[in-house]
Amino acid sequence: MKISWTKRLLAGLVESDPCPSAPMPALADVVEQARREWLATQKYYNSVSDSDLVDHAVYLMQAAEKKYMYLLKKARSEGITHSPYG
Repeated sequence: MKISWTKRLLAGLVESDPCPSAPMPALADVVEQARREWLATQKYYNSVSDSDLVDHAVYLMQAAEKKYMYLLKKARSEGITHSPYG
């Protein structure tokens, strides 16, 4: 009996061990990374002059700010108060 390649592929996926996952970084570290990304987008915004790039920079900056604010709020709700400045 000949097994089709799709059945062999599916069987291999089901039988294989799941990929080992990397440990999740601490929430405080994720918040700090988001803060750095937000600051980097602000620098990018200040460095562009072409109108299309300004629009792009605004989009990136707003997205980075929303991500940072979300993570900051989540960290505060979990009682994380670490600050790189304090």
